[in-house]
Amino acid sequence: MTNRNKYKKTVVITPEFYNYGALLITGILKDNDYNTTLIKGFENNNQNHEITFISLQSTIHIIKYKKEIESIKGITIIGGPITRDPSIILNNLNVDIVVLGEGEDTILEIMKKLEKTNDKNNLYNIDGIAYLNNDNEIIINPQKTKPSINRSLPYVPSDINKEQIRGANTYIETHRGCSGHCSFCQVPCFFGREIRSRKTEDIIKEVKYFKNHGAERIAISGGTGTLYGSKDFRINDDQFTNLLKEISNITKPANLTIPDIRVDLVTPKTLNAIKKYTNQWVFYGIESGSQRILKKMKKGITLDQINNAVDLARFAGLKIAGSFIVAYPGETEEDFDQTLDLVADLSLDDYFISIAEPIPGTQLAKDIKDYPDEENLLYQKSKKYKKENYSVAEERALDLMIESYIFRSHPVMMNKNLLNTLKDEVKQQHEHITKVMKLYK
Repeated sequence: MTNRNKYKKTVVITPEFYNYGALLITGILKDNDYNTTLIKGFENNNQNHEITFISLQSTIHIIKYKKEIESIKGITIIGGPITRDPSIILNNLNVDIVVLGEGEDTILEIMKKLEKTNDKNNLYNIDGIAYLNNDNEIIINPQKTKPSINRSLPYVPSDINKEQIRGANTYIETHRGCSGHCSFCQVPCFFGREIRSRKTEDIIKEVKYFKNHGAERIAISGGTGTLYGSKDFRINDDQFTNLLKEISNITKPANLTIPDIRVDLVTPKTLNAIKKYTNQWVFYGIESGSQRILKKMKKGITLDQINNAVDLARFAGLKIAGSFIVAYPGETEEDFDQTLDLVADLSLDDYFISIAEPIPGTQLAKDIKDYPDEENLLYQKSKKYKKENYSVAEERALDLMIESYIFRSHPVMMNKNLLNTLKDEVKQQHEHITKVMKLYK
């Protein structure tokens, strides 16, 4: 087969780890005979490429890698989750094109246009991209159709077994979309609210491919694991169970993880399947112990559903982790105290605690642009931690982290080293989010 575009060197860069989107895009380009290399990080990029795709997973990457990105020669194209708000990229990075949302079809159209010339002006009539015109105005060409989820296999790098992404070497995609309305979550605004599940045989083929190329521990993800095969936000127990069973036959249960599950999308059958076919952990998105804040987040769950889901998981013999968000806009001391109480009552096996972060494309990101700084807990000074010069957001994150170690299934004694580790984590989160806030403002 003739190698089209063989004289044009193309590189896909994934800044910090081999994210699934970068692997998928690389696989698609290679499968269509393009001369493509995948690089993790910018250190190994010799800049001798005519076309560079960069998959940005986090808004902070705009700041963190600005110098490296803007030093790249040739046509530079940005993709990844943060592209749901192309203005935040184009206003802060000197790049040529932003590929909006699901970019599989868009990148192939870009490559076809570039086969004969490297003139970026030839790209401006492509659907699903954004760019700056000659008057420095942001032009957005809407994405008219969603790409098929029946696609090429991802490219698997030779060192995939060295990756550690929440305990897994890689995530694989089982479906796209979520019917939820969580104001902080990017999944529905990136993939839409319709649940589009991949064929089980395609997923199994991909798992075998990863396994044969060195991946040992695999996590399946689509935003909410149990939505696989569902319609109208209802669980398809049989299809989900069958999927876990078939994947587990390849990976073995100890090497399979289901990262994220909504508390209103579990049943005894799904939890028993997770117990039998995975590493026996369930990760619930709980977020807050305040029903008022859950409503502000548009989470769509109740405290009763949280407690019921935890009880069901315990009955199934699973280990339970919960994610919590603090300093959400409008959170009062009473709201936070209710979260502290819930953490103490649940006594989970592990916790993930984060300060509310506005992610591009989400309702939270849209709201935060007009939110007064004086009301933002990121900027309000803590009275409790004056010496540390903490914000109220940092105070609440640290207090909840400390509480989570004390009130868990197996309490952990707080010592100086652990406390310092938590303080470092809180500080890093705060610095990260305040930098992101400046991009929005």
